[in-house]
Amino acid sequence: MTNKKPAVASAAALRRHEPEELITFRVSVLSQLLARVVEGSVSQELGLSSRQWRVLVMLNRLGPTTSGQVATATRLDHSQVSRASYELVDKGLISMDSDQADRRRQRLSVTADGVEVLRRGIVGSQARQARLRSCLSDEDYRVFGQALALLCAEATAMIEESRGSP
Repeated sequence: MTNKKPAVASAAALRRHEPEELITFRVSVLSQLLARVVEGSVSQELGLSSRQWRVLVMLNRLGPTTSGQVATATRLDHSQVSRASYELVDKGLISMDSDQADRRRQRLSVTADGVEVLRRGIVGSQARQARLRSCLSDEDYRVFGQALALLCAEATAMIEESRGSP
């Protein structure tokens, strides 16, 4: 077993470090800003948190499914999806039933009340999308989509490497 010293930046490199130029910093700032936009909108208009809204929208898209599948699709932690699911059940927006194939798993479905909330909420989503989309040209939007796809793929690879996956 070798005792390899961790790499350490020089004092000069530390002084030159500009976190606001890092992709991780910039995307994190954008993510936080957009989350606050969505949170304010869905909280005020629908009485939901952004996490609840995200789960409800994705569950509607997927159809009846498990919380694990919702977690995978939303990239939320399973515990966040589970908590949001129980909150949505309490609000009557989704139902939770035992999975016929595996009684230990719960199947989630959007209720009729949930559909009505979705119908109101989608209007806000479409308005936010139109406003954000309007500040980008068609080419900017295309390149932005490509950049996001590349960064997501690389971040996923980095996570797998840190877990020791091939």
